[in-house]
Amino acid sequence: MFGVTQNFILLNENILPQKTIEKINAIGNELYQKTGVGVFVAVVKKMPTKKIVDFEKQLTKKLQAPYVLLTLSVQDKKVDIVSSKDLESSFDKEEILSPLPWKGSIIPLLTAHFKNQNAAIEAAILNGYSEIAEQIAKYKNVNLKEAIGNTNRNIYYWLRILFYSIIALIVLNFIYRRYIKG
Repeated sequence: MFGVTQNFILLNENILPQKTIEKINAIGNELYQKTGVGVFVAVVKKMPTKKIVDFEKQLTKKLQAPYVLLTLSVQDKKVDIVSSKDLESSFDKEEILSPLPWKGSIIPLLTAHFKNQNAAIEAAILNGYSEIAEQIAKYKNVNLKEAIGNTNRNIYYWLRILFYSIIALIVLNFIYRRYIKG
């Protein structure tokens, strides 16, 4: 619908491996072809500016709206998402960047203790990118075949349901034994 294949990795500095780049580009191209929205990634070892906002302003000057930019600076330990004004309501930035593991898809992976920090960065960027693309696709009523899905979030949801159900059963059992049975 919208045309040509693009590279959605603006900067990488040899942090993301080729297979991750290919998956990001596959998701990005499918979303772009179906909606016209470009979701881009910039992963750097160290930002050339002091503030991530200034760095993002430099990068977004080259982008045409509608766009989303996911930025990560490894040494500065900063991650952010910016978008063109028309896309601000099409995805939940706060949810994606949430530090809570059942909610966020980037920061919980970056803060987890992995032996291989590059694997954590790779997983965080891929999960965050996919989550952004899936939320925009849902907002635009489009299905993505390349999307990763929310398997972890669904597992947390069902574990929470199970946990609260067990607690409710324990409380009901206590009330029954204490007050009803005598």
